[in-house]
Amino acid sequence: MNTSIQFPALSGRWLGVLYAALGACVLAVSAPTAGEAKHSDRSFIEKAAKAGQKEMQISQIAAERASNPRIRDFAQQIVRDDRQMNNDLSGLASTKGVALAVNEFKLEKWSAKQSTEFDKDYVREMAGDNDDTISLFEKAAKSDDADIAGFAQKYLPKLQAHLTAAKDFKKMY
Repeated sequence: MNTSIQFPALSGRWLGVLYAALGACVLAVSAPTAGEAKHSDRSFIEKAAKAGQKEMQISQIAAERASNPRIRDFAQQIVRDDRQMNNDLSGLASTKGVALAVNEFKLEKWSAKQSTEFDKDYVREMAGDNDDTISLFEKAAKSDDADIAGFAQKYLPKLQAHLTAAKDFKKMY
């Protein structure tokens, strides 16, 4: 018993219409809807949030524990800047339909460090982290999504200032 379904032969014209309709369905299902972020933009938002949370948590400790008052001031400035950036990023993520995770980082090593060792390690960490974050933001500044590009362009100068300051502090050690 043959249970296969028989379809009438489709002419070239009708076959083209069928392929066009299937293609439109695939595009409709896979394309981001208005307000929804593309994969690369979603990845930027998630990575930027994680980097900002980490930098802020470490800087909160540095604002209290650094032995050099200039480094404490630097850490306080990073906390202020990152708090604003993280708040704006949270709003952007919400607009783009990206759920942000709350990241907890292992901060015990920062609590155990001695004062001058702490200062030296903190500025090294900030220099390395900001270098990576700047690369991330430079790519996002070229996004096709105007909101993503605008956010990245807004915060790039602050990140670059943080990196310059961290590198200047690094020279002290």
